[in-house]
Amino acid sequence: MTYRINEIFYTLQGEGAHSGIPAVFVRFSGCNLRCPWCDTEFAEYSTMDADAIIAEITGLYDVANERRKMVVLTGGEPSLQVDAELVKALHDSGFYICIETNGTHPLPDGIDWITCSPKMIESRKPEAESHPAPLALRKVNEVKVVFTGTYDPEIWRSRLEAEHWMLQPLRYTGEWLLESGIDEWEDDRNDNLDETVRYILAHPFWRLSVQLHKIAGLR
Repeated sequence: MTYRINEIFYTLQGEGAHSGIPAVFVRFSGCNLRCPWCDTEFAEYSTMDADAIIAEITGLYDVANERRKMVVLTGGEPSLQVDAELVKALHDSGFYICIETNGTHPLPDGIDWITCSPKMIESRKPEAESHPAPLALRKVNEVKVVFTGTYDPEIWRSRLEAEHWMLQPLRYTGEWLLESGIDEWEDDRNDNLDETVRYILAHPFWRLSVQLHKIAGLR
């Protein structure tokens, strides 16, 4: 089995319950959704088998490490490619496996930590109606919702079970604005941190998640 890998790199986890923990990220190429705010370049790839992936991860972890060795499978959408063979190979090599998924495809057994970031299917025209993308997952470790301010994230509470519920402010990208033909948005649309905080204060079930890696200037 081979996998389409966009990049593999060592950094700090910048989002969610594991924020601040060192991890190797394995970014898979390709996604089945096209979120207008997505700021990740994942179209290009190299073809790698499990042995090659593990060899590169192991090389990046060539540092003194007293913590469990964390690997984050991300994308793109990793569930389109991650299979039982890769999960077993990573476990056999001593890695703690996390995955960041939109939840629209099933996952192989054995993944240690599942972060589901459910999405709305949205038109690229902001005035158009949106609807929840269908989910193939029910129980996960963590739910991380990008707060757009265009719908109530409470809709995911009846669709998913999780220990941690994270709400992340949205930043629309300049590329999306250009493609949509919109010249500018209000300040709270471009950077809605204040709006996100107000929502969490009114709905304390949620917890704030910011992109720590971007604040720190990391990948």
